[in-house]
Amino acid sequence: MADRLRPILIALLTALVAVPALVLGAAPAAQADSQYYLYWSLWEEQPGGQWQFNESGAAALTPADGALNGWRFGIGGFAAPDVRAPRTTATFEQICGKDPAPAGQKKVAEVIDPGTSADAPSGVTPPQPLTACATVAQDANAVQALQAVAPVRYENGLVCGIEGYPATGCGDPAPAATAVPVDSPTEIASPQAQAAGIPSSSSSETVDAGR
Repeated sequence: MADRLRPILIALLTALVAVPALVLGAAPAAQADSQYYLYWSLWEEQPGGQWQFNESGAAALTPADGALNGWRFGIGGFAAPDVRAPRTTATFEQICGKDPAPAGQKKVAEVIDPGTSADAPSGVTPPQPLTACATVAQDANAVQALQAVAPVRYENGLVCGIEGYPATGCGDPAPAATAVPVDSPTEIASPQAQAAGIPSSSSSETVDAGR
């Protein structure tokens, strides 16, 4: 099982800066007694407002102008129902507005959802989820779009932390007895509300995986 999961984990977590010569780092070693991991997963909004789990890796995804990408940290496996989407009902226009991107650039809406306390590393409280609008070059990949709005921590070529969360660890196996937590609905503040210091109306203990 560990050998089969290792290449999948690499594909899910890999997020490289756009440097062609950069070599992909090895994935964290899987524990034979654990089928779940703590990691940042990447999602794409589809027509109709549904989230689609990205399996190709963030560096391989070049979002289009008007795309909405979601990042979710939490305990999960690699197949439904063990992979959970970001918790938001926000739309691209709510995050980025209606003004077009400048010539030669594109706008990509970003949802950054650190998950719940049940997803957090031991003794750590997750921050509130947030949204942001990235204005980047037309050929920017999903990692570069994310980097335009938030600091990203890398280890061995993997996206390990966003906005400083979590501060340590990278795709670590969850304890063997861990079950995937149950999510329930929440709201994520718009960039305008965040800039004004207005928190989201729900706590980060709740989730809506279905938009």
